[in-house]
Amino acid sequence: QHAPLAFVPKVRVARGVLFSEVEEATEASAENVESEPAFDTAIYIGNISFDAVESDLRAAFAEHGTVQKLQMPLDRETGRSRGFAFVTMSNTEEHAAAIAALDQTEVGGRTIYVSESLPKEKVAENKKKYKEQRKRNVGTKIYVGNLNFDTTLETLQASFEAFGEVTDCFIPTDYEGNPRGFGFITMSEEDALNAIEEMNGTELDGRTLNVNKSLPKGSRSEPKQIKLYVGNLSWGTEEAALRELFEEYGKVVDCYIPTDRETGQHRGFAFVTMDPDDALRAADETDGYELDGRILRVNEAQPKGSGRSNNNWNDGYDGGDVYDEGADDSWGNEAY
Repeated sequence: QHAPLAFVPKVRVARGVLFSEVEEATEASAENVESEPAFDTAIYIGNISFDAVESDLRAAFAEHGTVQKLQMPLDRETGRSRGFAFVTMSNTEEHAAAIAALDQTEVGGRTIYVSESLPKEKVAENKKKYKEQRKRNVGTKIYVGNLNFDTTLETLQASFEAFGEVTDCFIPTDYEGNPRGFGFITMSEEDALNAIEEMNGTELDGRTLNVNKSLPKGSRSEPKQIKLYVGNLSWGTEEAALRELFEEYGKVVDCYIPTDRETGQHRGFAFVTMDPDDALRAADETDGYELDGRILRVNEAQPKGSGRSNNNWNDGYDGGDVYDEGADDSWGNEAY
């Protein structure tokens, strides 16, 4: 009768040992689960429509797995998409499948570009390399004014390549594709300074060039010469006669009578560029002068949009398409 009593403790000990082993195994299993890192590699999506919403992207990526996280930065002012987003799928297989299936496909009317998002350190490194490369390529921008409308990019670039490598050459056009009468050349600082010194005042395709260092948009340097507006010209007045008149007051750096592109007939006004002292004297003496039966109206030409001209005879320069002639006053330039 006492044997069963002696057996009970053995059972209890055995049960205690089994419970301890299960408990330890359970805790170890939980630790293993917690130590396994969650999949957290993001996918970068570029060229997203500014009108896109998160649901558009989520629906597209959900076809290839579980979307764990989606971030689409918005513009603070407009509340619209900034054109890119990040998506995190639940595992490596879904991550790879989504990239392969969705790269260069259309979402919201735009072709999106999908790739693995780079780590922040790599992005910072790439930005640094880009800035360094851009700094090396920037160079010095030269403004070239008073260009002939027929001057081509090739001709303009070739004329400056005599002074060094031209990294960029650009001739702005109006909304109809017509050249606006000025251009920009980019060269190294040393080559640019040499080119400015040698090319300013030289002739290209029948026009005397105004060449100087390009200024930031909206700024102007002091004029080296003054451009005069000569209005109310007789249709029969020729450039030679006009030049001869103004040469009585000093050296004429440039004399130009704009013509109609279609008819070839001059448009009734001209521009004469002279040194400041000579130009002021010429303007004073020739304003009201009769030439070929017409009374000339002469004053300092005002760049388009300056709002400084109160003389309606100068409206031909401040309006119409005269600024096509270059907005090429020798002391200013147009940024692009």
